[in-house]
Amino acid sequence: MDIQEALKIIDKNLVDINAELGFGKGQLGDNSITFKGEKGVYRLVHEKDIMQFECAYQDDGDDTQFNTVSRTLFDLNVVDDRDIKSMSNEITDELERLYKTKKKVDIDKIKMPKAVSRTKAKNGVISYDTDSLANRFGALYPELKDAVKQNIADYGEFMPETFFIEHGTPKVLDIIQNGTKAEQKRLFKMLGEVYEDGTNEVQDIIGVTILGEMKNDPTMMAVADEFMTEYMAGPVHEINKLTGKKNKFTKRLANPPAYKPKKKKAFSMQNALNMGQ
Repeated sequence: MDIQEALKIIDKNLVDINAELGFGKGQLGDNSITFKGEKGVYRLVHEKDIMQFECAYQDDGDDTQFNTVSRTLFDLNVVDDRDIKSMSNEITDELERLYKTKKKVDIDKIKMPKAVSRTKAKNGVISYDTDSLANRFGALYPELKDAVKQNIADYGEFMPETFFIEHGTPKVLDIIQNGTKAEQKRLFKMLGEVYEDGTNEVQDIIGVTILGEMKNDPTMMAVADEFMTEYMAGPVHEINKLTGKKNKFTKRLANPPAYKPKKKKAFSMQNALNMGQ
């Protein structure tokens, strides 16, 4: 099957949802298909066996600023009608979430996620969650509070993977590479506290999405080793052994399945550790 044939089938499968949301018939390119409507524009782009789903709420022609929603493995040598149907269903779900009830929100009216009490977390009454990490991160770096709020406005809830991939992790890596000793110490103190008394999900975010992006770089790992707690150091090193080289695990991390609300993440830190054994 070639990409043109696959995109035409997807176009046909999306007729109903596009009609409901006011998007027109897809405009085919060499390796893409674009849909435009009053609510914005979205497109599917196929490159190197990856199908990328991108959207924007404003169509500015060639200057449109697309946001990547998901990347999915799409090998034309093995893709069949069932795979295309499954992808079409996933895109339909995403379109409903992104456009069906989408309203412009004043981020000044959005509150930062609430953090779990430190005392309760230390006493084991309740664990730090991803909202707590967002709160603590915003307190440490106030300039990123608007990005946290915008994330909530875009998705209706805090999406930690998206926020840290786009904003949080680049900030952390910059501090590790260019920050002062005091800045590095504060960063790892916060991450260590949340990691030690955090849920599995928040440990995954810290271990894989944030610190896994050091990719076993010797200089950055040396900084991390200077400030990481013993409890966090072991898993972070194991994860970086995986993320520091190209393999099927890093490919999956770089191209995760589309987000499905309220479901467990497909690739967790514990899975990464198990795979490394």
